[in-house]
Amino acid sequence: MGCAASVHASDSSQCKDPKHKYILQDYDNTIRAVTEQSRKESEEPPQKQPEKKELRFGPVKLLQEISRVLLVFPVEDGQSEAFLWACRKGGFACSIANSLETAMDTLDKRKHHIVVIDMRLAVYSIGEQIVRKIRSRPSLASVVTLAVCPAIPRWCEEPSVRPYLDMGFNRRFLENHDRGACLNEIVMMDSGEVSTGLKLSVANTLFQLLEESRDSFDITDIDGICSYVNPSFEKLAGFKSIDMVGKSTDSLLNEEKTGQGLIETMQRCKAEGKVWEGIVVHNRKGQDPISVEMKVMPVFDADGNNLPSHFVTCRLELNPTVCRSCLNKNQYNSTTRRMSNGRVRTESSNTSINSISVNNNSRRLSKQVDAPIIKIITMLRSIQDTGSQQLPAQLIENVMAMLRSSELYNPGSNSLTEDPEALGFMDGLMEGRGTRPSVTGDTILSHRESTAAFNNTSLMQSLPTLIKENLSKREEWDYDIFELERLSSHRPLFYLGFDILVEFGILNNFKVEETTLRNWLGLIESSYRSSNTYHNSTHAADVLQASACFCRSQCMENFLDPTDFLALLIASICHDIDHPGRTNAFLCSVSHELAIMYNDSAVLESHHSAVTFKVTCQSAEQKNVNIFKNLEPENFKMIRKSIISMILATDMTQHFEHYNKFLAVNLKCGSTEEGEEGMVPLPVSQENKSLILRMAIKCADISNPSRKISLARAWAHRIVLEYRDQIAEEKSRKLPLSLPPFDDIPKSQVLFVHLFARDLLSAYYEFLEFGHLTDQLNETFEYWDSFNEENPYPHALTLSTSSTST
Repeated sequence: MGCAASVHASDSSQCKDPKHKYILQDYDNTIRAVTEQSRKESEEPPQKQPEKKELRFGPVKLLQEISRVLLVFPVEDGQSEAFLWACRKGGFACSIANSLETAMDTLDKRKHHIVVIDMRLAVYSIGEQIVRKIRSRPSLASVVTLAVCPAIPRWCEEPSVRPYLDMGFNRRFLENHDRGACLNEIVMMDSGEVSTGLKLSVANTLFQLLEESRDSFDITDIDGICSYVNPSFEKLAGFKSIDMVGKSTDSLLNEEKTGQGLIETMQRCKAEGKVWEGIVVHNRKGQDPISVEMKVMPVFDADGNNLPSHFVTCRLELNPTVCRSCLNKNQYNSTTRRMSNGRVRTESSNTSINSISVNNNSRRLSKQVDAPIIKIITMLRSIQDTGSQQLPAQLIENVMAMLRSSELYNPGSNSLTEDPEALGFMDGLMEGRGTRPSVTGDTILSHRESTAAFNNTSLMQSLPTLIKENLSKREEWDYDIFELERLSSHRPLFYLGFDILVEFGILNNFKVEETTLRNWLGLIESSYRSSNTYHNSTHAADVLQASACFCRSQCMENFLDPTDFLALLIASICHDIDHPGRTNAFLCSVSHELAIMYNDSAVLESHHSAVTFKVTCQSAEQKNVNIFKNLEPENFKMIRKSIISMILATDMTQHFEHYNKFLAVNLKCGSTEEGEEGMVPLPVSQENKSLILRMAIKCADISNPSRKISLARAWAHRIVLEYRDQIAEEKSRKLPLSLPPFDDIPKSQVLFVHLFARDLLSAYYEFLEFGHLTDQLNETFEYWDSFNEENPYPHALTLSTSSTST
């Protein structure tokens, strides 16, 4: 390689300084020793490299193949032979070319990682042409080029490498026929530039994924200066990449509506190198601000530095109008909660609590839910128990008045509570027939094109390990559906639906092929709207999982047959298909085409039922999706009737009717043979089967409050976000508000549990002998009821699916 650059000789070949003479002698002795060692190693047999070696690039595992080396030497000499020996000794594949044409032809035929080009005086121009042609081709951009240059005499000054870099070379090698030096050079390039090129190609692939991602991503340095934004960011923010790169992204935050405390907490987490996530208000170019769920993730260097070098930020638009209805700095104060994985999430605590605290309010909601039919049965039973032979005139008059009522099973909101806010909450959720103003709304429901292209291989055999592990826990009541949502890339209904339907024998009972079932599930899930925060395929999968838990009870097995189970599970899968994220009252209020079609009665539920059988039985463009095609006509009619009945039962306007019918049937059962109070088994009639199935899907549909607290809280946040979006649209269109404002999340949950969920779920859980679920329901109710002005709700309104924290 020549002498050290720090040693400069004079015109005389002899060094006159005795001190320097000894230094040069030591240097020469060292060189001789190294050369001798290299010669000994050269006598050893060639190394045999593995076909591929493993590399790590962050979390990515790479396999680097054996490097191929192309030697371009117009004339073979000692230098070319040294490199040829080095390639064979190091186990590298090697090719030789002696001209420009031969070299380019070799590169075109086979990929090479390293090209060694002779750049000594006589062939300088040819070598320059070769390297420039290599750099002109994108397919050869990752090739590492080495220029073999003439050796530098000891008395000459080290020349600059800039001319070689300008030509396109990566490295320079001074003429040296020592085989060990050539081998070391090849090994260094293989471990250095070649491995780095492979990592850069992976990085380029990751950037390509970001370019195609629907989520907004940007990359900033530690000072907040933007380095990259993807097209989704440009669409979300309204700023082009050229407007953002090189500038700070902090200006995108709307400080007035986000709140200074929230921003300071985010900056503190960034300074500490922690993940931060929360909801902020995002400015847009030339448009109104929007509400965005933002997650900031630090990126650390591989050298173990505790400070991040960059930040990757993901921004997910919630709804265009949420910022006006739920993210006001005057309504929220920021707090910080440390999660179990060390991350920090900034959350908001609602301080605009009404003057009546949740605790006091819950005591005002203690009235018994008694429908007229229940009161009648209770009065008649009391007379029967007393053995009276004569009915009082007043009692007869009261019974007749109640029987004249058209709402025998509906207790009426006034009988439940005197709280005006509770009355508004109840009427908003139950009202299905809104006042029709002279306003024609935009079409909310639209035709959805979907594909169900699944191969014929067994699904269970091809499932990723993490999804298999998740599905193995599906029989647990506190099953984490949000984890499956994340693992399946928002396709939980497909995987869970397939697993549960196969478990309950659909392949044999319906004589359906596995491919048809998978196609059908894919088509159904694609018909759910992923833009909905609550009424999406994850909610359908959650209802399905709850229904399956009910079906596994001994009580259900006593009364229902396999066909009944499958009808319930299919109804659970489809019960909210193509839901627009708006209530029946809203559709009626805007004179939507569906409200007109279904006469303002059970609009959405009728639509869900119709879409279920339309996409299943009448999708001509979707071949092999009809799971009912092999059923006998009479069996199909019965199953279709059952599914429609169950989906229609999810209409909240019929809530108390189904509940009180269920109570009435149980009251008629009398007592056990021992004379103790209790329920005897229901007669196995079709009417009772239908009642049990309707109650099952109703309870599964509103079972969130009886899940563990972390899951119940996540569902509460999702439904509130969806309802607030509807309220914001009603305000913007100057329509009557069909829902309460949901300013107080805990209070809304207390009202819902008390007015709707607790009695219905407790009755059905008692029927199933699932007393532990009633205990969980009460625990969740007490959790929501514990918040008041002195103990404000500490969690931010977010779409976070973490269910590990309580």
